[in-house]
This record gives sequence, C-alpha cells and structure tokens, in this order.
Amino acid sequence: MIGQKLKALRLTHCLSQKIIADHLGISVPAYSKIENDLTDISFAKVAQIAEIYKISLINLLMIGEKDNKKDQYPDIKKQLDELTSKYNEQQKKMIQLYEIIRSRNNEVIKL
Repeated sequence: MIGQKLKALRLTHCLSQKIIADHLGISVPAYSKIENDLTDISFAKVAQIAEIYKISLINLLMIGEKDNKKDQYPDIKKQLDELTSKYNEQQKKMIQLYEIIRSRNNEVIKL
C-alpha cells in the first residue's frame, strides 16, 4: 500500500507529518489518513511527494518492493528507458536551440 511506503520514506528522512502536509497543502489529519491507507491519494499529490524527496515517481512507488519484482515487467522498464532517452534527446535539442537564439540575440545587440 502506498501509505506504508510514504510513512517509511518520511521516517527515513526524519520528517514530521506536519512538514509533509504543509508542503502538500493539506491538513495533518488528512495526511495521516493517507499514510494509514484510510483514504486515497491523488496522482498529483504523489508527484508532489516525489518532488519533496527529490526521487522519481517510479522509485517512490518501488519503495519496499522486492528486487525480483523489478524484473516482473521487463517491457515496461524497456519502454520507460526509451522514453527517458527520447526525453533527454529533446532536452539536448532545446538547449541547442536556446544557445542559437541567445547567440543571435547577442549579434543583434552588438550592431
């Protein structure tokens, strides 16, 4: 259950429920219900929690999972690796485009 994973992660980082609840913009009792699996958590809140701990969503969801389960869905891992690679390539292209635009703007300013 996701609540147990969130609690383990929070305790590992020595954080209080209040700190996490404040970051999420919810009350402490609401967050406590999430950790105790008494209520569902939205995907957006899970993404926020991943940001708080500076980990990927996949790593967050894999907390406490046995290593052999990682190989249970090899096609999904392959697809995620491919998407990550495509994302990195797009990011490189965007940086190159930014550098081109910046250099052209500098040329215009020098005139």
